[in-house]
Amino acid sequence: MKALNKIVFIALLPTCFSVVASESLGLQQALKMALKNDALVSGLASQQDAWVQLGFASETWDDPKLQFGAQAIPVDTFNFDQEPMTQLVVGYQQMFPRGEKLKNNSAVMQANAQVESSRVELRKRQIIRSVKKDWYEVWYRQQALKITRLNRKIFSEMLDINQSFYASGRSDQQSVVQAELDISLIDDKLQTINSELLVSQASLVKWLGVEQVNMDDRLAEKNSAFIQSIEILQLKLKDHPLIKQATEKLNIQKHTLALTQDKYNAQWGVDVRYGYRQGKNDDGSDRADFITAMVTVDLPVFTEQRQDRQVAASRSKMHSARYQKIDIERELLKQLKQTHIRLLKFKQRLDLYYEKINPQAKQNVEVAMRGYQSGVVDFIALSKAQVTEFNINLAELKLKYQFNNTMSDLEFLVGELK
Repeated sequence: MKALNKIVFIALLPTCFSVVASESLGLQQALKMALKNDALVSGLASQQDAWVQLGFASETWDDPKLQFGAQAIPVDTFNFDQEPMTQLVVGYQQMFPRGEKLKNNSAVMQANAQVESSRVELRKRQIIRSVKKDWYEVWYRQQALKITRLNRKIFSEMLDINQSFYASGRSDQQSVVQAELDISLIDDKLQTINSELLVSQASLVKWLGVEQVNMDDRLAEKNSAFIQSIEILQLKLKDHPLIKQATEKLNIQKHTLALTQDKYNAQWGVDVRYGYRQGKNDDGSDRADFITAMVTVDLPVFTEQRQDRQVAASRSKMHSARYQKIDIERELLKQLKQTHIRLLKFKQRLDLYYEKINPQAKQNVEVAMRGYQSGVVDFIALSKAQVTEFNINLAELKLKYQFNNTMSDLEFLVGELK
């Protein structure tokens, strides 16, 4: 039985991350790797730069038009000096933007760039939250393995004691069978934890852009100092990228409305032409060249079916963007309050484990062990006490994992807490 237990114990050693570097990887290093290797962050940053460039381009006037040609050419001879009205013409035409079109156009492009900037920040927060959650998951499974292995060693020692007591007639066979059953149940738990660890490791490695990594399983646990008041957290929530993005989308619609309203303004332009004439006048003098200067203006007179409806549509889109912003703010505030409550409850439970449950469980095992050694308590009671302490240790570990996991949700909402 001992040899079999030893073989099972060795077989259940965790298949940890293989080492690709001499130093183990910490959480902050993993976060930097994940952010660097994410293709979507780079793509969104390029999209942001594109909007910035379009913003600069939108601040310039339309290109002018240059005209070349001939005017009033006689078709009987095609001589340029035959008729006095024949001219070689070069012209320049420039249209000026309506109202504040350039300013509003640039504002729309800049707001779009800010939208992309918010998307970049949102993607980074999502990556950080996901990597932290996977990291805490791996840490939780690794610590659970350590606790389970330690308890297996304790139960193995208890089995040895039981077998010696049974051989000397101080214990019955049921106690030996119970000890063997306890070890088998722990072996099953080891297999389960190992399987879950492999899955969580694969999820973490996906973010890092590598196949294997040696993980530093030390964890700087968040303490109660990180649980700030809900009023302070609500102020930090205003900087959430989703709210920034909604704000910029509202700004886009505001400037788009202003652009639409610019269509009520007249558009002005200038047209300058120079006509070169050849030949002589009747008195023998050179024919004078002509210059023509004109101002053009389009008049938005019939606005009922075009400008009025375009403005009404833009105004409706602006109201829609404002309502969407309000909805996002309310949803994030709800998530913040729920997350804050969960953190406080986890802290209360952790304090209870630290102050009462853990000491009581330890004392219970010590009392049961002394009673068993003196023959007052049977092995079943001792086993129950030991299993209870084992389950309490795992429960406390899970609470620590849930606390840190929930803290990553909080930091996704309000930013890194330092």
